[in-house]
Amino acid sequence: MTQARINAIVFDVGRVLIDFSYDNFFAWLTTRGASIDGVEEFVERTDLHAYERGQLSNEQFLARLNGLLQKPVDHPELIAHWLDLFAPIDDMLQLARQLKAHYGVYMLSNTSPLHWQHVVPRFHLDAISHGLLTSYEVGVMKPDPAIFRAAEQRFELHAASTVFIDDLADNAEGARQCGWRGIHHTNTEATRRQLQAMGVILE
Repeated sequence: MTQARINAIVFDVGRVLIDFSYDNFFAWLTTRGASIDGVEEFVERTDLHAYERGQLSNEQFLARLNGLLQKPVDHPELIAHWLDLFAPIDDMLQLARQLKAHYGVYMLSNTSPLHWQHVVPRFHLDAISHGLLTSYEVGVMKPDPAIFRAAEQRFELHAASTVFIDDLADNAEGARQCGWRGIHHTNTEATRRQLQAMGVILE
């Protein structure tokens, strides 16, 4: 059976369009007396995933961050360091811009309010897409099927004609389980090749 023509492309954001690293942030936490043994411990001790599901307010999350410190700081300083994680992936941002001329382009991100409210204007994500949706709005995180169904409703997507690009294989597979086509993003050229194999026209 012939596959449906792709008419919508949904991008994950972190490590697909925008890179991020906790290295500088963790180094700063250490200067304030925190002891963090990697990202998993940080996520657990701050309830980051609950925050990214919209179950914690900004104030509650910042209180958890300050709880890591022997020398707590005021919230503006804490926020400034929490936002200092990001860098553009220019060739992928350019790909999204090019695709927008011919396809519906959307973004679907597991993220938190403070980060999202920072990266959208800084990297002009609203200008290179037709719509944005986050885990904290929906109350669930990829690869939960509910977030893909929410994207279908929000953006009026048809699963068979939608492709999803994510740096995590589990999330790409979650999209496939919902009837989308999924690309596990590892680098720009590999993603471009997979899009072309699906019939997506690249300028």
